[in-house]
Amino acid sequence: MMRLGLTLTVLRSARALQQLTRRHASAAPSEGKKRVVFLGSPGVAALTLGRLLDADGEFEVVAAVSQPPAPKGRKRILQPCEVQALAEERGLRCLTPAKARDPEFLEELSALKPDVCITAAYGQFLPKSFLSIPLLGTLNIHPSLLPRWRGAAPVQRSLEAGDEKVGVTVLQTVLKMDAGPIAAQSVPRPVVDGDTAATLLDELFNEGCDLLIDDVLPSLFDGSLEMREQNDNDVTEAPKLTKDEGFLDVCGVSPDGRSIAEACRDKVRAFAPWPGTFLNVKAGDAAYRLKVLEARVGDAVDGVSYRKP
Repeated sequence: MMRLGLTLTVLRSARALQQLTRRHASAAPSEGKKRVVFLGSPGVAALTLGRLLDADGEFEVVAAVSQPPAPKGRKRILQPCEVQALAEERGLRCLTPAKARDPEFLEELSALKPDVCITAAYGQFLPKSFLSIPLLGTLNIHPSLLPRWRGAAPVQRSLEAGDEKVGVTVLQTVLKMDAGPIAAQSVPRPVVDGDTAATLLDELFNEGCDLLIDDVLPSLFDGSLEMREQNDNDVTEAPKLTKDEGFLDVCGVSPDGRSIAEACRDKVRAFAPWPGTFLNVKAGDAAYRLKVLEARVGDAVDGVSYRKP
């Protein structure tokens, strides 16, 4: 059975590479630089778009795609996401479809004649009708050491779980979320004091840009890119965070061998800045919600205890 599983993995990988190679060979040659369409929405995606726009490579970014403007602030005023704002600032065309499967959007994308699409924290499912448009496929920057932590919140779930190392992956996008073959992966780096989800996201997307610009795209364009399939036996999921997950159960029991202090510290840095973490405390008859902004594990203090209110 193990031998059969290994054979199927190799065959799937070879098939994916053959399909990409056939598409590359059958596509009409592009004159000049390769045409790139970028898809992303939040600040870390804007950082990635900026790096691509400033890169001196064999490609040019011809358009960006982002989530549509959304109401923000107390007055709920419609505001563009960070990628759209940067695109407009740099004079780059930006499409903002409600869904990536919208026929009108797919027509606009096809008219752009992209050689490759690049995604970073876009936030929408990409259907087959989208994936069939770019001649060389779609690449995604994913801030985890895939196949560990597939999903919407890889850095947060990695920190929450107490992972000792983190990294970033550049992979080919397929219909199944974050399951495509790996084009490049960073050297794992240790999690250290002071790391939070916010700081790591910026760092890992920057490193993913380095891999993409310096290694993956040049190899993709000259036909030498080699990819490897993910091992489905090692997959862990990284579901989206919810606001009510921020409670710190300091009286609980850690299920994985960490002390409860370590588990609470890991959750604090994983959920910073959103959704944040908190304790419920009582002082006399009054009850309070105490926000926890930072935590570290220290020595036990005699005479100090915490009871559930």
